Amino acid sequence: MDKHYIIATDLDGTLLDHSTYKFHKAVPALEYCQQQDVPIIFNTSKTYAETEHLCRVLDNNHPFIIENGSAMYIPKDYFAKELDSDIERFDAGAYWLYKFGLNRNEILSRLTRFAKTQSFQYQGFSTMTTRELCRCTGLSLPKAAEAKERQFSEPLLWLDNSENQASFAKHLKLLGLNVIKGGRFVHVLGQSDKAKPLEYLKRLYELNSGSEHTLIALGDSANDKAMLETADIAVVIESPAHQDPVIDIHPHLIRSRFQGPIGWNETVLDILQR
Repeated sequence: MDKHYIIATDLDGTLLDHSTYKFHKAVPALEYCQQQDVPIIFNTSKTYAETEHLCRVLDNNHPFIIENGSAMYIPKDYFAKELDSDIERFDAGAYWLYKFGLNRNEILSRLTRFAKTQSFQYQGFSTMTTRELCRCTGLSLPKAAEAKERQFSEPLLWLDNSENQASFAKHLKLLGLNVIKGGRFVHVLGQSDKAKPLEYLKRLYELNSGSEHTLIALGDSANDKAMLETADIAVVIESPAHQDPVIDIHPHLIRSRFQGPIGWNETVLDILQR
């Protein structure tokens, strides 16, 4: 391939099957990307523990973005050059942690104060037991425990109607919080989304390589909208569970023929081998 590509992908419902969380039907495309040195960037609502575990399973040594764009982890020594910016960077063991959102305790504090004056119906991860989360998601107990290890966001099981959800989001915006609808949960975080760290990361790749990169993004939910809109090539993966994210105008928009990892595999191979 003459072009330099970066692939940014959502996980649940996109690279991973919505119901089983398996990825094996995407293995041909994953292996092809590895052979061609195309970095695959996980850009997910999942936690550090969940995402780093999947990186190890798939032998993916590239940066990853967690909790809907709240933070990005880049392996140390991955880049030689650093951007001049005001993004906070912290030492996180084997990684540099770039923080784009708020700490979870601050989010929970604002939600607690807000709940005293409002009557919206929802249940947050912080009040769920691990077994309750298992029932909501189909995750095993160990996986559900990893999902509860939030650092920068609070997912909510929405128990109210959709009209009230829109009102809820408007109220929280006044408190400096962003509300993003995912595949299963409503996520409350700071003023970030999946696009902001990804745009920063693309600039890092281009700074360190001295060449332009084409960004391919794949997602299936409303929380992927910002990521898809910022990509050079946006791929909407067909979902069995909900409507596709609404992408109004995009110069290169692709909709997969198949759901989940099958659609991911076919579309990625088609783009890279075209």
